[in-house]
Amino acid sequence: MNPFFSLIREAKQLEEEKDFTRAFNLYAESEAYTKDESALIKIKAKKAWCLYSVGNPKETETVFQDIIQNYPSHPLSITVYSRYLIKLKKFKSAKVLLQKSILQFPSYLENYLLLASLLKDMERSEEAIEVLKQALSQEHLSNGRGIDRKDIWAELGSLYFSRGDFNSALASLKKSLKMVEPEEFLHYDLLALCYLDAEDPENALSSIRTHIEYCKEIDPETLIILARAHCRLGKVDEAANNLIQAYSIEDSLYLKAADFIDFAPLLRNGFFTTLENIEWEEP
Repeated sequence: MNPFFSLIREAKQLEEEKDFTRAFNLYAESEAYTKDESALIKIKAKKAWCLYSVGNPKETETVFQDIIQNYPSHPLSITVYSRYLIKLKKFKSAKVLLQKSILQFPSYLENYLLLASLLKDMERSEEAIEVLKQALSQEHLSNGRGIDRKDIWAELGSLYFSRGDFNSALASLKKSLKMVEPEEFLHYDLLALCYLDAEDPENALSSIRTHIEYCKEIDPETLIILARAHCRLGKVDEAANNLIQAYSIEDSLYLKAADFIDFAPLLRNGFFTTLENIEWEEP
């Protein structure tokens, strides 16, 4: 019987218990029981992280370099090393490496996603958008950690929204929604915000209600979006009830500058004077 999987399970357990030396040894032992390149890259990366966790940066780097040199034709080798560079905050090095990987392996989705995430964290969202658009232009894409085209479109929508390009955000989210069953779409709240910015409060209300229906749990941010949609449609009493419900969750309320205009009727009728702990974002 091949002991590979039992060795991996035990190694992961030891890693969770922070017994990194014993975890390293078990990962090393497991290498003899597989010839699969992806598995071997992941195991060697696990060994490297164990070394990093016990304070051996030189040996950690050596293991990652060995992965790159021994598996030059497998894009996962670049993925695991890039994640290490990002952990070290060597963002430029990771960016260059991932850009080269995308040119070399244009169908490998995970490195597009990792590069886009890195650029987003570097506050270079416009470049992140271009990376995701490049991924979508590929005829064939491997699935990255269960992520596929619908998720790229959704992430594009989020990036466009963060840049204030609400029409592009709305178009991207709609494309994502068309690719899944309605109950599987995870971005109805963002879709509602896009509709609000597109001056379409009816669809905003429909979207946030759908979000509530499928997500079950309601947080203050969701109720504030619901209140904004109700206010836009002149349903001021319903908006007030939404805000009271949001307030009751944490006995406080934080409202953003964008909420001022929508809640103007409630400001005029003195509603907010009935609530004690309200914080307004500076416009």
